[in-house]
Amino acid sequence: MPDMAEQIDSEDEILADKFGVSIKTARQIIQHSNGVASRNQAETLARVIGFLLCAKDSRISIRTLALALGFDAMNGYHSQSEVAKEEGVTRALISHYVVGWRDLLDGGAGHVECLKFRKKQSTRETFKKSATSPFLAAKAKARAAISQNTKTK
Repeated sequence: MPDMAEQIDSEDEILADKFGVSIKTARQIIQHSNGVASRNQAETLARVIGFLLCAKDSRISIRTLALALGFDAMNGYHSQSEVAKEEGVTRALISHYVVGWRDLLDGGAGHVECLKFRKKQSTRETFKKSATSPFLAAKAKARAAISQNTKTK
């Protein structure tokens, strides 16, 4: 049987119950959190516009911002590789820009998870560790030595 009170309680009533405060205090908390959210949105928008104004290649910047926000489907692109090919750059560069936008948008809080072509924010640390493992460093060193030996012959 559904909880009827939950279905008819207002946001301030639910918050008051959850935190054990009065309705008046709950309304003040809601008002304060809405103000904080608005300021954060304005700051994020200012960072985005500032970055776009300073970007050397604004077309790639705008397209990767759209990818980071999940707008790619509206433009018919199915992968970062398609965008890279059309722009004449590497997929790695497109991915780099998308990661940069993601970091700029979430302010390090890890809340931007709308990407279709990337792993979750929480997995980035795992992949960073594996990318800097002693095994991979030794492998890269061995490749460099082989490459150096081939050039000198």
